[in-house]
Amino acid sequence: MFLRNSYLDKHASVGAKPLSMRGQQPDILRLFEDILHDGSSLRVRVTGRSMSPFLMGGEVLIIRQEPRPSLCMGDLILFRNKHDFPILHRIIRKRKADDGTLCFLTKGDALMAFDEEIHGDSVLGKVLRIERPAQFGKTTHIDMDSLLYKSMNFLNALLGYFKNRTYFFLSRVLTKRT
Repeated sequence: MFLRNSYLDKHASVGAKPLSMRGQQPDILRLFEDILHDGSSLRVRVTGRSMSPFLMGGEVLIIRQEPRPSLCMGDLILFRNKHDFPILHRIIRKRKADDGTLCFLTKGDALMAFDEEIHGDSVLGKVLRIERPAQFGKTTHIDMDSLLYKSMNFLNALLGYFKNRTYFFLSRVLTKRT
């Protein structure tokens, strides 16, 4: 899921180009990290489709740094992948490594495969609120910490896990039959 900083969109002068991630990933990532490590919230606009149908693109996400132990299965997190690119996906599994650090398995809702497991220090923040465009120029606000959305996100994570396992099991079975 690619993100665009909506703060710069709102505060840019007329005619200024929107912030582009291409060719600037390390700089953008450092900016995101600085904002979140400072304790501020980050507002970013979703531009990718890896989280569809939950996020279709165009939504504005409010992200804040949260203590790693408080992150749960189903939470949407912004993290740094091994190529230093910011990714927003859902936590599918959380485990403690042998050295005591937290590790997370993540996946985009629209994707079949899991991401590579990430360490807790790669997590930049958690999505707390979604501002979704609605009809007639209005905006719907979704509190991701509400009981309804925590439950829905947990179920989406379970569904994502079983969808992945079923797909790869069936692909192995069908490959052996041919």
